[in-house]
Amino acid sequence: MKRLLYFFMLLMLLSSCNEKNGGNVFTVSVGGNPYDLMVVGNKSDWNGPAGRAIFDFLNQDTPGLPQSEPMFKIIFLEPHNFTNIVHPMRNILFYQIDSNQFTQGKVTYIKDKWADTQAIIKITAPNHDEVIRVLKEKGQAIIDFFVEMESERNILYFKRYCNNDGMLKMHKELGIKLTIPNYINKSKVGDNFIWMSNGSIDTRMDILAYRTPYKDSTDFNLDRIIERRDSITKIYVEGPSEGSYMATENEVIPPTARTIYYKKKRCVEVRGLWRTEGDFMGGPFVSRTFLDKKKNELITVETFVYAPQHKKRNKIRHVEAILHTLDFD
Repeated sequence: MKRLLYFFMLLMLLSSCNEKNGGNVFTVSVGGNPYDLMVVGNKSDWNGPAGRAIFDFLNQDTPGLPQSEPMFKIIFLEPHNFTNIVHPMRNILFYQIDSNQFTQGKVTYIKDKWADTQAIIKITAPNHDEVIRVLKEKGQAIIDFFVEMESERNILYFKRYCNNDGMLKMHKELGIKLTIPNYINKSKVGDNFIWMSNGSIDTRMDILAYRTPYKDSTDFNLDRIIERRDSITKIYVEGPSEGSYMATENEVIPPTARTIYYKKKRCVEVRGLWRTEGDFMGGPFVSRTFLDKKKNELITVETFVYAPQHKKRNKIRHVEAILHTLDFD
């Protein structure tokens, strides 16, 4: 109980009032740490099949990391403990199981209810089986909702503290627009290629972007994307020792791909691990590849992290948010 009270007090300290739009409306900043997720519901249901399914789903490993890290840090709370002091929590999932009120499972998405950039999901269902069915059908959308809201918080920071010179260079070299945070302030330019980095020894956060010719639809296959990536990083992304260079790790944890739509454009998102050929560096990366129909070229934008002494989930998710700012001429 003491730990719970301490957590509530911490939320209050992290929350602050900000005047919005110059008027008299005040909103509260979200509390908690990135990827903290509060689950609120009946304790007996939490200990039953539905609760176990919710926990297992939210606690699954984050894809594309070298070590096991859950997608979220789950904090369970019963409804009578969900008081005003914890209302500003950044991510909240409510569940309610009641056969008298509900005839089928349903997911409701809510933003900014008690705080700016707050993400809330409510799952209602008549029984445990319906909760499990909803998770199977809507699970990826639920995860995407929470992850995208965390990205939105990062992007607000990027926009406030951005590297204008780097953004102009990215636009000049490749004709794309990215909101680049000011701590990513070092760059290397090649032929239809740019590499930007914070240059940190402790925690490296980097961006790669490049254009390549488009041949046909098979260019969006995972093996072709990795083949192009490796050919480019071998030329431009050197390692710390002589002759070393970045490559994709295909054996330990093979990269995965999924097709998504970003601003109505088809995109293939790849998650995986990179390693240094001829050295011992490595870490996670995330890339997105688009087709520029006007130039008949592929545009690939990637972020990657090197943080050997730290957990990687929050760091790669943080820098990955830069991909969510991509815009085209």
